[in-house]
Amino acid sequence: MLVHIVTDNFNTGGGIEHIFQIVKGLPQFDFRIFAAPGDAIDRFSALRNVETCARGYSPSLVLKQKPDVVHVHHLRPLLAFHMNPLVKIAAPVIYTAHGLHIHKYEFSAGVFCRLKYKLRFALEKYLFARVDQIIAVSQEDQNFIRTRYQSDHVSCIPNGIDSSRLEQVRPRKIEIGNEFRLPAQRILFITVARFDFQKGYDVLLRAIALIKDFLREKNARFLLVGDGETLPEMKKMSEQLQTTGLVHFPGRRTDVHGLMKSADVLILPSRWEGLPIVLLEAGLLKIPVIASDTYGNHELLGADRGVLFENESADDLAGKIKGTINGEYKLAHQADNFFYEIKKNYSVAHMLVSLKNIYLSAISGTSGNQ
Repeated sequence: MLVHIVTDNFNTGGGIEHIFQIVKGLPQFDFRIFAAPGDAIDRFSALRNVETCARGYSPSLVLKQKPDVVHVHHLRPLLAFHMNPLVKIAAPVIYTAHGLHIHKYEFSAGVFCRLKYKLRFALEKYLFARVDQIIAVSQEDQNFIRTRYQSDHVSCIPNGIDSSRLEQVRPRKIEIGNEFRLPAQRILFITVARFDFQKGYDVLLRAIALIKDFLREKNARFLLVGDGETLPEMKKMSEQLQTTGLVHFPGRRTDVHGLMKSADVLILPSRWEGLPIVLLEAGLLKIPVIASDTYGNHELLGADRGVLFENESADDLAGKIKGTINGEYKLAHQADNFFYEIKKNYSVAHMLVSLKNIYLSAISGTSGNQ
């Protein structure tokens, strides 16, 4: 079977990591991956069943070699495929929704925002109706697509993670302390996410500013790891809030897991998520987690597996950070619970079996719904 995987770019991130796990874990299938250039394309070079094409995702390019299945992982290429309603695509098209970015418009007020929500909703409903199968990465997203878009061809396949790739990760507290000039006795918080509106870095910075004197007294420090369009804005915001010295911006790193393992707590302040891989990684590394109580996050962290704060509330996040430092939560117990939840229900093996069944169902013309 030849599967053409299509996404927006080859940049490092959760989406590319997800695709890598798919093509690596299904060696019996041949894959071609189409996307714009990015820094992670070389990851695929050692996989014998994979070819990469960094010339974009135009339908003429993707469909030229007549794939058995087209698997799209981003809304932009999905729109490119269905821009012309008269074009008939011979191969079945599967779309994985890595979170529903229509949620963005729930966090802004005004007539213009409501208009953009309606336009986005109409576009997504049109596109979702034209694909053969939709895959949601969380039960919450599956229910949203079924009820709001009235789609009856949606399945839930949660993101899976290969625990073996994290088993050898060791903390490097001394080296990291020296690199960032951290106090010898410290409490280190880490956030790993791209810098954009969705990820809520502004909420985190406001929370830090609210208790900055307490944080300095307790030798707490924050590593905000990643790159993206709002990074310059967040650096400027940190200066304006006078959190310089408390907050470090390492940018994009190749040693993310080592940084995570060297931290005491991971914070994910996102306004919305699909099913964030960074939380799965934190769980396998047994790092306690503070996260916003929002789509994706509470599906993973409910039932005493992490600390949730009110979404977009800097006040509540500040209180949860302070409570964490003061020992108000059973962080080790929560981390253990989260670890066993991931090992049980979020293995890459389970994800691959479910996806393989979707592929086979697509080419045979039967339903892949779960």
